[in-house]
Amino acid sequence: MVLRESLDPDNSLWDWIAVDLFFYRSKHGMSCAQLGQRLKVNRQAVSNMEAGRYRLDETKAKILDDLWHLNKHFQRLLHYARTGHDPDWFKAHVRYEARATTIKIYEALVLPGLLQTPGYARALLTAGRADDVEAAVAGRLARQEILARPSPPDLWVILCENVLDWPVGGPEVMKAQLAHLLEIGELPHVAVRVLPRSAGANDGLEGSFEVLTVREGDISYMEACGGGRLEQDPAEVRRYGIRHDRIGALAESVASSRRVIAGKVGDLRMTKWRKSSHSGTTQGTDCVELTRFASAIGLRDSKAPEAGHLNLSAQTFSDLIARVKRGELSSWT
Repeated sequence: MVLRESLDPDNSLWDWIAVDLFFYRSKHGMSCAQLGQRLKVNRQAVSNMEAGRYRLDETKAKILDDLWHLNKHFQRLLHYARTGHDPDWFKAHVRYEARATTIKIYEALVLPGLLQTPGYARALLTAGRADDVEAAVAGRLARQEILARPSPPDLWVILCENVLDWPVGGPEVMKAQLAHLLEIGELPHVAVRVLPRSAGANDGLEGSFEVLTVREGDISYMEACGGGRLEQDPAEVRRYGIRHDRIGALAESVASSRRVIAGKVGDLRMTKWRKSSHSGTTQGTDCVELTRFASAIGLRDSKAPEAGHLNLSAQTFSDLIARVKRGELSSWT
């Protein structure tokens, strides 16, 4: 009852479906067991659908519409719920995540929430202007408890290499985050792989996504600015599963990925920044610092080192210096 009362049909089409299922069942005087016989599920499954824990599919929507002569009411709701934006997307995603037996993730921009350290999560949420940063950090860390439960989900993660280089929270936060990534990658049910930039054009450039396996089947989740979308259509979900496999075919192996991550941790630990001889010397002028990584030159503003740095290839850095010497650039910005 508590779960059903927490549903919000005015703001979520999925909640509307759950509320209407309870409404029409009650209106027609049917028990959960009786309706379950029509839908070919047990009474608990009906109760879960009415509480929003399980979602209706096309077959069951048609059975309900035919049973109660609803002129495709549930079929239309299901269509718009699947194709439209649900303001409550994150709560639904977390519910599925908590019940998943397998989670496949491709991440193009930042570390997935299940792998973030408190410092990394805090930096992201602060930048995103969360209303209550500490509460949001606590909520994100609480989600990670599924990885330590007695029967944890298998977690298969592919990270774009850019994720490892983007200095979220600055060098110290990133050192701790990458070290944590190596540590959690040692768990037998966690596999972390890196998609190198050298892979070039690939399916991952279209954005981040997840494929979650739950009791009812597979569900895909796509991130988007200001929201996201859960997809349950089997054909569409299969396409995301294939996309994950195609990206994985270009990614480093688990062992090679660990070496890549460890190398970036080493770069951060050994980093020594020095002021560029081409930077301004007068107080208040530009102050550019640089360092040499294993495969790039790092540049940052000495007045704001916490803002992160840029990684330039040796050739790009050489071209930049040549342009400065020729007076083609009036500043570093």
